[in-house]
Amino acid sequence: MHAIIRQGNGEYYISAVFGYFRNITATEEYERYIQSIHSPYWIVWDKEKKSLIKWLTMEPNTKYIIPQILIVDSERENWNMDENGEGCINFLSRELLDSFLGEEHQPEEILEKCRAIDQDYVYEEIREIRNEKDIEDLNWASGGFHDAYIAREELQQDGTLYLRFDDVWGCEIEMWFWGDLEYDTSSRDPECFDSYWYGSTILQKDDFIYLIDEDGMTVDEINEHSCYFRARHVKYRIIPD
Repeated sequence: MHAIIRQGNGEYYISAVFGYFRNITATEEYERYIQSIHSPYWIVWDKEKKSLIKWLTMEPNTKYIIPQILIVDSERENWNMDENGEGCINFLSRELLDSFLGEEHQPEEILEKCRAIDQDYVYEEIREIRNEKDIEDLNWASGGFHDAYIAREELQQDGTLYLRFDDVWGCEIEMWFWGDLEYDTSSRDPECFDSYWYGSTILQKDDFIYLIDEDGMTVDEINEHSCYFRARHVKYRIIPD
């Protein structure tokens, strides 16, 4: 697993991700809900990649929900996780991490194992969707396009459709669609309708990739009320805020 670690004001770095945990201790339902938003954290590198740190999922000390981490590679094959999705890579444990996180000197043998995982990873700033894993990674990074809207739509001279989504949580997203392109954005025309998305579906069928502005959609359910895009090729770029 790898992620964009947001520093704010468009500053960021790329880190491997080694664990995910929550601290939910409240008994009252609403307080548990608040903790479920603001207590989750990830185990990542610091900016210099010298030490492991806890990195809160959401920006602290604000009433707004602002992600501090954008997962760009969701692979967790070598993780041990519980039924809530909490856990870490298999040579670590929460107890082991708690024993040295925040310390100036961390176990070198642990850091070496973490470096070995990270050393061959190459972050692709622009990435083409080719398979289900690519779709899953875009869903992670985009948060399902919740609260997003199309800020720019341009059909380029070569027939490629360019889109720029704004108000995605923690980022903007550029996308390009080409190859037997078909699309309809009329249902999100801001002069007539609500332009904001509340979810999305990305899927592959018959050598086409579809992006639809509703959760849980199928190709057969696309209708005149759908904002959708279909093409043989799609690529995207995550632009951290």
